[in-house]
Amino acid sequence: MVKLLLDENLSPAVGLSLRMDGHDVVHVRERGLLGVSDHEVLERAFREERVLVTANVADFRKLAAAREVHAGVAVLENGGLRRDEQLEVLRRVLERLGGQPDMVNRLLIVRLDGSLVLREVPEPT
Repeated sequence: MVKLLLDENLSPAVGLSLRMDGHDVVHVRERGLLGVSDHEVLERAFREERVLVTANVADFRKLAAAREVHAGVAVLENGGLRRDEQLEVLRRVLERLGGQPDMVNRLLIVRLDGSLVLREVPEPT
């Protein structure tokens, strides 16, 4: 089962709804991580073996690329989604990730058009 950590730019209510659906999802607020650095959020996701979900695309793409190992990152290119739209998108993300053996060093991009693109980050050498 895929485990998610939702960044502070996503609604905590979305995490609650997904938990009610039976998914292992927590929000940074529940971990006492509001206002901490992006690096600390990514590190917590790694320690808890959770895929970090964020709308902070540029910063977390760079952080993931700079780390030798991370537990996976899903980025939403559309940061202006309403709560119900976030929930719909994250249900699709969970469905897509459910077929993956793991997300270690992978980046899932949720494009503006709704398509999902999976990449290795950092790039394998």
